[in-house]
Amino acid sequence: MPDYPIIDAHVHTFPRPDIGWQAQSGAGLSGHAGTIEELVPLMREGNISHAVMVNMTPVFEMKEAALRRQPPDLSPIKLERVEAEIIREVLGRLQRRNAWTCEVARDNPGLIAFISLDPIMGEDALVAEVEERAREGARGIKLHPANQRFYPNDRRFWPAYARAQELGMSIVTHSGALALLDDPEHHDHPHNFRDVLRDFPRMSLVFAHMCRGFWDEVAEVMQAFPNAYLDTSGAISGIPNPFAISDEEAMTMIRRVGPDRVLFASDWPWHHPIKDSARVDRLPLTAEEKRLIFCENAKRVLGL
Repeated sequence: MPDYPIIDAHVHTFPRPDIGWQAQSGAGLSGHAGTIEELVPLMREGNISHAVMVNMTPVFEMKEAALRRQPPDLSPIKLERVEAEIIREVLGRLQRRNAWTCEVARDNPGLIAFISLDPIMGEDALVAEVEERAREGARGIKLHPANQRFYPNDRRFWPAYARAQELGMSIVTHSGALALLDDPEHHDHPHNFRDVLRDFPRMSLVFAHMCRGFWDEVAEVMQAFPNAYLDTSGAISGIPNPFAISDEEAMTMIRRVGPDRVLFASDWPWHHPIKDSARVDRLPLTAEEKRLIFCENAKRVLGL
């Protein structure tokens, strides 16, 4: 294993074990619920100096679930009012989760906060959320276009992206056809980020999960935009699972985009950072290439 500190560029954290287990819905492989009390000692054990919390709030799912619980005979006017109240409540949960993530990062210097956004907030609220959470210590934005059913090139995001770029923030986005199977419109397709990368060239954007399933497409985007990166979360996994890629596939993609464009990441608690880092360490990479992937690229993206 490396004798220098590792940076895990993609973890999820939860305030209570029951929330973490519910979020994983039986798909977690690490045996952890995702609490801070589990993560901090795990980082010490694995020589992980920093972990990026890319927490998000599933706004679309929450809104749709709440609407399904409403009586079917609501009048259009009543339904409109109810939906507005549901949206207000769901966005409040998003903001509270963002605030919690920032608070946790302030209390634990090795943790880095990324916040969740949704275009349903509106342009002014998006900018206000970026500014407020940046004051609280947030270092970036987590997008999940597939789960939240928005396109990243939705122009409602533009003022927030502009402010984030001014503040030196980065973006990590869920990506890859195999990472979420119920989004036939592929909201997170790499080509949907071209406008974002072009208009905000000083803002780094990391495609999570190595954008597996869209390797040709993401390679084209990364060739055109030097501010685009991949992270290894869930793809180069130290625990055998149906979605993990092979060593040959991992090396092919790393060579294709360059080891200076790949960040080590685990997607904990779905995966295990120590087992995942051991798997990356076993790949036929040079010592310098491993150092780029394990820490130097993340330092550059995160401004550490």
